[in-house]
Amino acid sequence: MTPLQIDFQQSDLCPAGISCDAVMPLIQTMMASIWQQTLASNLSQAQRLSVCIRFVDPAESRALNQSYRGRDYPTNVLSFTTNMLDEVRCLELGDLVICGACLVDEAAEQGKTVSDHFLHLVLHGILHLIGYDHEIEADAVTMESLEVAVLKEVGVQDPYEVTVDE
Repeated sequence: MTPLQIDFQQSDLCPAGISCDAVMPLIQTMMASIWQQTLASNLSQAQRLSVCIRFVDPAESRALNQSYRGRDYPTNVLSFTTNMLDEVRCLELGDLVICGACLVDEAAEQGKTVSDHFLHLVLHGILHLIGYDHEIEADAVTMESLEVAVLKEVGVQDPYEVTVDE
């Protein structure tokens, strides 16, 4: 597995319950699993992978979502692909923009821990960065199945099983 470098930005907007240092090994494990379970040929030429995870507030999330997706509301995660191989063969996959407030609200609504939901959003975003999508039903099934399998490896239950008390 190619090592993954993660640059956390605006960590002061990271929700309570998430330690960037503590989640690093889990994200590394998820990437190793993705590497093994996919034929991510664009990753094979790299000696290292890099991704930036930037935490934002709802106003910035809303502005980015409006600018890039035409949707006028804050969202949990946005993915911006770069796929640039630099001179030392580090493949910059791109940036993940995570709105901490959306993450916390969704975790509560869905009966999940903030940390588990964060790991799901990171995995979901990274899958987008390497070419997965869920606009077509068959693609959604493929992507969600991979998410469930990879998250299980790091002890996170199926994110699509919502366990909210009624």
